[in-house]
Amino acid sequence: MSSNSRSKSGKPSSSGHTQKEKPLRMPVNPKRTMEASVFVSPKGKRPKQDDKDRENEGAGHLVSLPAKDATYVALASSPTAQGEAMQATNSISKLVEALVRCRDSEPDGYTEKAKQAIQKWLKRNTIFTDQPRLFGLFQQLQLLIPIEEKGERKDSPQVLVAGEREMYEPAKALIGFISECIRLQTKLKAQPQRLIEPFEKVDNTPVDSEYSWRIDIAMRCRSMSDTSLSPPTSGHSAVKEPKQRLSRPNVANTFAYIELKRHVKDTNEAYAQLFRYTKEIYATQHNRRFAWGMIMCNTIVNACVFEPNYAAASENMDLATAAGRKDLIRLFVNWSFCDSCKLGYDPAISYDDSSQCLVIQPEPTAGNPAMALYSREVLVCAEQMFGRHTRCFAVSANKPPPPDPGDKQRKPHQQMKCDTIVKDSWVEAPEDPAEDTRDEARHLSVITERLQNVNSVGGMYPRLRDDCKSGRVHLADPVTGNLYEDTSNTVLGDAVWSQLGKTSTALHVFKRIYMNDIGTPIKYARNVQELIIVAADVMRCHWQIVKECSILHRDVSLSNMLVCRDDDGSVHGMLIDFDHAVDIDATEGSRHAERTGTLQFMSVNNLARSHPRQTALDDWESMLYILCWAGTYGWSSQTRRDNTGRLGQPTLLKSWYTGLSHEELAEAKRNILHSEDLFNQVIMQFNYGLQGIMVLIKLVMQLRKVLIETYDDDRRGAMEVGEFQLNPDTNKPEYVIISDPFEKRSAMWEELSPLLLQTLEEYAQQAKAQLDPTSLPI
Repeated sequence: MSSNSRSKSGKPSSSGHTQKEKPLRMPVNPKRTMEASVFVSPKGKRPKQDDKDRENEGAGHLVSLPAKDATYVALASSPTAQGEAMQATNSISKLVEALVRCRDSEPDGYTEKAKQAIQKWLKRNTIFTDQPRLFGLFQQLQLLIPIEEKGERKDSPQVLVAGEREMYEPAKALIGFISECIRLQTKLKAQPQRLIEPFEKVDNTPVDSEYSWRIDIAMRCRSMSDTSLSPPTSGHSAVKEPKQRLSRPNVANTFAYIELKRHVKDTNEAYAQLFRYTKEIYATQHNRRFAWGMIMCNTIVNACVFEPNYAAASENMDLATAAGRKDLIRLFVNWSFCDSCKLGYDPAISYDDSSQCLVIQPEPTAGNPAMALYSREVLVCAEQMFGRHTRCFAVSANKPPPPDPGDKQRKPHQQMKCDTIVKDSWVEAPEDPAEDTRDEARHLSVITERLQNVNSVGGMYPRLRDDCKSGRVHLADPVTGNLYEDTSNTVLGDAVWSQLGKTSTALHVFKRIYMNDIGTPIKYARNVQELIIVAADVMRCHWQIVKECSILHRDVSLSNMLVCRDDDGSVHGMLIDFDHAVDIDATEGSRHAERTGTLQFMSVNNLARSHPRQTALDDWESMLYILCWAGTYGWSSQTRRDNTGRLGQPTLLKSWYTGLSHEELAEAKRNILHSEDLFNQVIMQFNYGLQGIMVLIKLVMQLRKVLIETYDDDRRGAMEVGEFQLNPDTNKPEYVIISDPFEKRSAMWEELSPLLLQTLEEYAQQAKAQLDPTSLPI
């Protein structure tokens, strides 16, 4: 990859691409769709990441697989298609090896022999007899198929080119050559469904990228029905296949990236860059279940499958050997023959041209026939390389008319009324659904049933749609029609998954939840007062769920607090995202063996992971951190510190998310909570430019007091108490913890939680009075 970068103007390009838009609210651009890849234009720049963090993002997630196993991930479902794919692989491999032999025998004058070999192959495999493009591609790629050295090969591959840039065109030609050979094999009984071809521009910044980095080679799918490579008359493709001319790359239509390096010693750097670029594919293509990628270091090629929790890389495919060339050809052939779900796309999400909407097809149930939901707005997109890849769509069951171009006041997504949120996520779960105690759909079902008559929390938690099946997503086998769960195992296949099982990789399950009640992200809280009101509603709902349903949320964070604005302009809060919630009764007496939540909002017990099971107090501690964070850094673009006054020095809150270990982060939080002076220093760094900040300051001080200083015995404070004791085994003194106030207080959660809620609700009343003096209780 070239290190050169360029500035981004964000203006419409000549190809019709629209101006950059802010993240999290995404109107659909109908001109950017691909085979099963649905694009929604992201707004604005995404948060910056340190270079070191970006380079190390894939550390610990990369596992190695045999090259053949990697190609099996994309194996076609039909036995007939599998057989034809194998025949195509063998046929193309024989042609390539014949061309290599021509050059090996006469390096200086093999042109005529190579033409004869291609003509002979064409007569055997296709109805086309004259294909100058195929020979032209071979002439461009010849540098990547070096003459094999006689005798034993050296440890490092033969030096091929003077620099990385000289690899771009030959590598692109190699992909084009394989793709053209696949297209020309018209005598096969089963035809490929698509071609994987390179964009013509190499070492280029995608036109719709949010970043200025340059991609070495980007690949995209092309429908076999569009053999002319000319743009369709309508100006854009059908939902399933792109038909635009393969020119400059764009993230919306990219199937996978290829990162090239001059030397094999740069393999790790190539992986780091590939990880970084692939992350934007997830953020842009909202029906991408998993992704592919490839690196090429000199003659060594490695294919990657990016699953939400890891990346599986193939072993070396060496283009200097016949076996390596055949493995690469097999992969491209399988990509061409397999079903779209094997490429990582979600077959349940498509694009409707007439209404210019995303179409989400829920799984049909016994009582409800197939239906469709329509969306022009993606509320949350998957912006991380690894994790749950949560996406949220605002949808309606009513198909809207096309956007009115004459409506200048409302954007297309504002011209349709949505009443449902669809949430997609990959969550860690057991293979047996009966053992899935953290199933969000199950939790929401219990909550809805037990709280339906509790008016004090009405509209403060999501409710499942009755006419849509929420929970684990199933895919249909295209041959048998049988349904199977969409999991890490079924994505990769049993053979590949068995390899990963040796690395203790957790199983992830794809789940889709359909929820009736809708709120907006916390960034739409207009001021400090609304933030406090939402926080009080969230924790009131949290407490009722704990009491009535015995369900503990365990992931209270800014992103899981929604703002619901009523018709009179007033607001209430909503608590969402029960992916990490647990049944309190089922975990009674057990210690928690995992960390859950957002790092800067995790409780001390959660971070340390060596203390008793989490209780409601851990979520209350998280709420205290949330309010301190919002007071310091803000919760929206309007309240962000950059808009109202910059910090002159790093804040104490930085120690909540930067450290060598989780234990260090826990210790930093202990220190700040224990020391009133340190906690006051945190408050001194609040953003005093925010109107109403004094109410928030008094609130956090009081919450800390109730949480830490309610008792006058060993339950008070935040620091562990220990003493030196003589270890009889080593005969050396050791510091032993004899008392921890967090552990002592965890047994008092039922007593402390109502006190904390009472405190928060009192300040919420003050906040309401500041917004509307008539709201004060008489």
